[in-house]
Amino acid sequence: MGMFSFIFGFSAGFYIRGTNFGTRIIRNTFAISKMLQNKDVTQYKLALVVRDDLNMGRGKIASQCSHASVLAFKTAMLSHQETVKMWEAFGSAKVVLKTRSELSLLDLKDKAKKIGLFTNIVCDAGRTEVVAGTKTVLAIGPGPVDAIDKVTGHLKLL
Repeated sequence: MGMFSFIFGFSAGFYIRGTNFGTRIIRNTFAISKMLQNKDVTQYKLALVVRDDLNMGRGKIASQCSHASVLAFKTAMLSHQETVKMWEAFGSAKVVLKTRSELSLLDLKDKAKKIGLFTNIVCDAGRTEVVAGTKTVLAIGPGPVDAIDKVTGHLKLL
């Protein structure tokens, strides 16, 4: 029975190591061990701020938020992979909030930049509901929850 358990465990480990699931386990284990070494228990999230004044449909909002998430991920991966690993270790948390205008969206972007957070604004292509070039969603992060909350804490959930 012991030999069977060894062979099964070895085979499962070999299989998992070559999969996306195995890669995620290794990445999360690395981030968590790094966190415990530094005794840094800061949680991470990504905030997506949607302009409420555009009256976009649910599908359009979902599409724009998807674009913003991908942009935020790519931006963070280029310059600070450890932040992305920590964000992934905490489940890649996301929150979708609303703001009232383009001006308030740009103000939030400036505030986030000043405290060192990643920001990305999605500009629509203009094929469906809004005019081309319209700023629809601001992505802030991924970054520490407390820093993002300093910028977005007053906003309501969408």
